[in-house]
Amino acid sequence: ELTKYDLVPEEWGGDTICVPVSALKGTNIDELLEMILLVAEMKQLKANPDRAAKGVVIEAKLDRGRGVVSTMLVQNGTLHIGDVVIAGTTVGRVRSMTNDKGQSVKSAGPSFPVEIMGLSEVPNAGDVFNAVADEKMARDLIDERKFKEKEEQFKQASKVSLDDLFGQISDGIKELNIVVKADVQGSAEAVKANLEKLSNEE
Repeated sequence: ELTKYDLVPEEWGGDTICVPVSALKGTNIDELLEMILLVAEMKQLKANPDRAAKGVVIEAKLDRGRGVVSTMLVQNGTLHIGDVVIAGTTVGRVRSMTNDKGQSVKSAGPSFPVEIMGLSEVPNAGDVFNAVADEKMARDLIDERKFKEKEEQFKQASKVSLDDLFGQISDGIKELNIVVKADVQGSAEAVKANLEKLSNEE
């Protein structure tokens, strides 16, 4: 089944390392970690800790006592308390950070998962986050992203084919919302007056 995704195990002459593991029993976890380090070394997979943090949101929720709580995995750079963070279409300043053991930390480097507080809204799992230097720039970027998101939603909603339209009419929908672009020198009023003269359902 893995070969469908071009992942050929070493046993079959490929280059994909397969390690049978059990998190429940703790089987081969050490071997898995060794293999990950080996592959990272061979492929020279390195992250630069001396730059602005970038990573991914693993999960996020709204806690009634603490506000928005987000679990994030730092993939590159280092995240510090006080950093301004953009995640998807939400922005905020990191107020506090805890590691996987619940201990408070001041910074998180590459491959370090942390739970942070300080975002204005709950981001989506899978959103990419970036630490930025300027809060004003962050808010401008968020406004731009939200505008693009609304545009995409509008494009999706506006893709109505004639078949869809006739299908809706046959299902009993007798209302069609339209936007008439006209000048203010009487064209709009003329269209409205003529529409109101129609006596039938059309």
